[in-house]
Amino acid sequence: MRVFKSILANFSSFIMAIILTVFPYAGFELPVINNAKENCNLTAELISDVHIEQYDVFRKAFLAVGLGNLKRAKAEINTVVVAGDLTNYADEISLAKYYEILKKHSPVAVISAAGNHDIGHVGDRGVTDISREEAKANFIKYNNEYLGTESDNNYYTMVVNGYKFIVLGDDVIDGGHWDAMDMSKEQLRFLDEELASSDGKPTFVVCHWPVDGMNGQEITYPDSSIDLSTNDIKTIMEKYKNVFYISGHSHGGIRSNAAAEYCGMSNVEQQNGVTYVSLPSFGIVNSFGYPWSGTGFQMEVYDDRVIFRARNFLTNYWFTNAVFAVEIQ
Repeated sequence: MRVFKSILANFSSFIMAIILTVFPYAGFELPVINNAKENCNLTAELISDVHIEQYDVFRKAFLAVGLGNLKRAKAEINTVVVAGDLTNYADEISLAKYYEILKKHSPVAVISAAGNHDIGHVGDRGVTDISREEAKANFIKYNNEYLGTESDNNYYTMVVNGYKFIVLGDDVIDGGHWDAMDMSKEQLRFLDEELASSDGKPTFVVCHWPVDGMNGQEITYPDSSIDLSTNDIKTIMEKYKNVFYISGHSHGGIRSNAAAEYCGMSNVEQQNGVTYVSLPSFGIVNSFGYPWSGTGFQMEVYDDRVIFRARNFLTNYWFTNAVFAVEIQ
């Protein structure tokens, strides 16, 4: 409902962002995925909001096809990141199906974050009657089994090709919330210590929720971000160099470079040295940009820069008008 009201309130920006993204539309390359150049240190495919649902066929097929397409890539892919909302209703059947699809179709290990639909939305439409604490425990259990880890929390660190991916999650304090998240002092300390030990090397923080005010969040999905008054991760991240914050949740769609310039809603932007990356929804239609499902970004890490290339994982279309390069400090 908040997204719909936001579209009505910003209808001219909504239309303009779509037009500037779709026209001119990028050409396509089939049947391969190949944009990474030589001397690439890390290639990661970034998606979010797959929203697997027990009785929904399409989203399960989207994820299976998108991951399966990666097997035909010419460039070496090192990992896939899913920035939350793995399921739609926080039920264990859908969560188990999500990890089953990863095991069957992904050619590389997938780094997953839990989102509000994976923890906060227990009881949504009567699908499940478990508590938020139980939903959180289910995510930890299935994620540990998939990755072969032994984490006690839904926040953890994975290292791929020497680069850290720090995954953050909802600590569910005092019963938790429907859409918002809580971070304990322990989790904030964990983030600070993990960033400090990176010694300035590009480090990627993955969290479902966007940081308040970034990537046009106040337009695309108002009042649905990390509350910095209680979870001040922004101050922590700004202490360090080459921090990249990757989020989903807002269903904002891919916005071209032109849409970012004229509408002020960019998928990739910097503030105080931190780069914020807002991913479109993979499983559900988007707003304020390219609307259709199956989209995300390919991230390439080089010695001197990090490049984000927007693409459709289902059709292998590349949005050549939505390529963002960030220099390493």
